[in-house]
Amino acid sequence: MRTRSVLTALGLNAVPALGWFVGDWSAGTTLALYWLETLIGTALVAVRIVLHRRLRPSNGHWHYRASQAKQLQQGMQRSSYLAAYLVPALAFTLVHGVFLVALGAIMISNHRTVEARIDLHALSAGVIAIAFFQLVDLGFDLVGLAARPFAWIERVGNVTFSRVLVTHFTILIGIAAAMFTGVDRHFFGVFIFLKTLLNVTAALPQYQPKAPPRWLSALMDRVPDRLRKTGGGGTAAGAPGNFAKFWQQSDEEERRRLAANEAAVG
Repeated sequence: MRTRSVLTALGLNAVPALGWFVGDWSAGTTLALYWLETLIGTALVAVRIVLHRRLRPSNGHWHYRASQAKQLQQGMQRSSYLAAYLVPALAFTLVHGVFLVALGAIMISNHRTVEARIDLHALSAGVIAIAFFQLVDLGFDLVGLAARPFAWIERVGNVTFSRVLVTHFTILIGIAAAMFTGVDRHFFGVFIFLKTLLNVTAALPQYQPKAPPRWLSALMDRVPDRLRKTGGGGTAAGAPGNFAKFWQQSDEEERRRLAANEAAVG
C-alpha cells in the first residue's frame, strides 16, 4: 500500500507539474487544478469512510477519539469520524476557492489577464488525469475494505487532509508570488517541487521508535524548571529523568485511543 500511495502522490503532482513546465499553463489554470484536486480527493475519502463504516462499524466512526495533538490544534469535540474529517477539509477547500477568485480579480485589475486566464481545455485534461489517479487508488482501497481496521481509514484521512493543507499553502504563497513577481514560472516551480516532496513523504512510513533516542532524553531532561511545568497537573515532560516516561505514557495513551476507536459497534 505504501508503494501505491507514493506512486499516487507522484502521479497527482506530475499532472500540474507537466502542465506548468511543459504545457505552459497559466497560473490560473494550475491553481484551478490544485483546487479541484483537493475537492475530488476530499469527496473520495468521504466515500471510503462511509463504505468502511457500513462494512466494519467501529466505535471511532460514531464516537471518534482524535489524537491529543489534533484536539489541541483543531479544538475538536467528540463526533463521528466523517464529520471530524469532512468539516475541516471542506472548510479549507472553500478557503481555496475564495482565495482563487480573489487572486484572479486582483490580477485582472493589475492587467495580468494572461496569467489569470483559465484554459478550460487544459483544465479538463488535467481533471481527467487527476480523477484517473484518484479513482484507481479508490478501486484498490475498496478491495478487502471490510478487513481493514479503523486505524487505516484514519490514516487515509490524515494523509489526504495533509495534502489539503499543503495545497492551501502552495496556493497562498507560491501562486501569489508567481502572479505578482517578475520571476513567475521559475519561482512557482520551487513550490511545485516542495508540494510534491511533502506529499510523497506523507505517504511514507513514519519513524515511531518505542523509546526516545538517548540524546533527546538527555536534552529534554535539562529543560529549565520554569519551562517544564505542565500547568494541568500532569507529568512534566522535561522534569529530570521524566522524558522517557512521558514518551511511554504518550504511546500508551495512543494505544488506548486506537483500541477505543477500533472497538466494534453492535
